[in-house]
Amino acid sequence: MKHEIRNKPDYASLHVLLDEGEAVVTESGAMMGMDPALKMETNMKGGLLGAAKRAMSGESVFLNTYTSTGEAQRLDVAPSTPGDMEHIRLENSTVIVQRGSYCACTPDIEVSAKWGGAKSFFGGEGLIMLKASGTGDLWIASYGAIHQVEVNGGYTVDTGHIVAFDESLTFNVTKSGGLKSLFFSSEGLVCRFSGTGRLWIQTRNAPSLAGFLHPFRAVQQNNN
Repeated sequence: MKHEIRNKPDYASLHVLLDEGEAVVTESGAMMGMDPALKMETNMKGGLLGAAKRAMSGESVFLNTYTSTGEAQRLDVAPSTPGDMEHIRLENSTVIVQRGSYCACTPDIEVSAKWGGAKSFFGGEGLIMLKASGTGDLWIASYGAIHQVEVNGGYTVDTGHIVAFDESLTFNVTKSGGLKSLFFSSEGLVCRFSGTGRLWIQTRNAPSLAGFLHPFRAVQQNNN
């Protein structure tokens, strides 16, 4: 299998050449184009319970699997949001992926829902995150460019900028400072990571964009 990420970091897309029998699993709706000889199957991974957890995490209930029936068959994939993509090679390891950031993987990677606990809920990231485990290739996507941080001890990130992190890292959601900082610094809640591992963060924050655009919304006036 040959793969390449193009158009980084603004409108990244994944381009894969599959040899016979090789396959890629993608989020529903991620396919831009494909060789007509590729075999596509749509499945509800993890049964009803797994599908329900994926729905709670904001992910699609269904995943698409593209399998090559010959040599050098092409698959083009793009995430739903404008931004970057990153390739992660897993070697019998696990990466936790934030909701909306999973894009594609090879079939040997098991993607399942992971309970994030109340700390994740109050951090604004949702109760359920995705857990990608195994040996193979994983592609994640972001809103904005992706920056990798090698954590060795501790690192603090705004909750809206987290894309993914190694399972070896633990985190705690907390205020960025005191009450004054929480309400007036525009920083809000942060994740304090500890341990040793990789952390992927994005340079843009969707909630911040929504806050910026809010004053410009067209509001229908009631003249009654």
